[in-house]
Amino acid sequence: MTAIQIRSIRTADGGSLRLYSYGSGPGAVLAGGSLTRTAVYARFARGLSATLPIHLYDRRGRGGSGPQPADYSMETELADLQAVLDATGSSVVLGHSFGGGIALEAALRLPVSRVAVYDPAVNVGGCLPTSMLPALTAAAARGDHVGAVVVFSREIDPVMARVPLPDPAARALVWSVAHLTRDGHAWREMVPSLAHELALLDGSRETADRYAGIAVPLLLLAGAHSPGYFRTIAAGVAAALPGSTSLVVPRAGHGALHRPSEVILSAFRRFLAQAA
Repeated sequence: MTAIQIRSIRTADGGSLRLYSYGSGPGAVLAGGSLTRTAVYARFARGLSATLPIHLYDRRGRGGSGPQPADYSMETELADLQAVLDATGSSVVLGHSFGGGIALEAALRLPVSRVAVYDPAVNVGGCLPTSMLPALTAAAARGDHVGAVVVFSREIDPVMARVPLPDPAARALVWSVAHLTRDGHAWREMVPSLAHELALLDGSRETADRYAGIAVPLLLLAGAHSPGYFRTIAAGVAAALPGSTSLVVPRAGHGALHRPSEVILSAFRRFLAQAA
């Protein structure tokens, strides 16, 4: 099993990021999703580390990293990603969900060599569900992380959308997850950051053509069982970049990188092998 090296690095604005390296030396850096502990990507990182070292980091406002700054923006995320790339000597970027949006921005604006994303959360044409933002922000402001996750899940969780529960039942379900699982325990610290990140998405409604300027190899994966807007995003970006590689992964949901199938690992390995 690949040994994990854990350290903290400084950011350009004096903050700190916790970094987890699966393998040593230059490789690929993964930017994770919003309501997701970095640790859930461990199996994915181990599955790829024989091809290329994989470096994960706690984005601001979660895990062992410092809080989001008062002037948090996509520039914060890109500067933090650049700090991790510099610290590891890497030039390949991977991204999932909100981290996939960071990775696509990096492909446009940072000196990276190739980018691969799964279900990237970029608000192409306003396709992402952000109408819950006021309710989620209000819940986060009063410290009601359970209420915030209920509001968020009603919009993005296909199961909760398909089988709507009354508020008391939904709160009870989310409360149990929040108190009985490790992922749920982390929601309390991540909900304020989620609200800021969702606000960033709500304020950005670019067309897919914006990404036509990406000049590095790009792999776009979307889950067949993920919410449909992720396939819309991937298809739109792929259409703007005819040279990109796009794939809808059968039987895969939005959290597929947490327990990646061989189909997903093989797609990433093939892409990363060209950088090795």
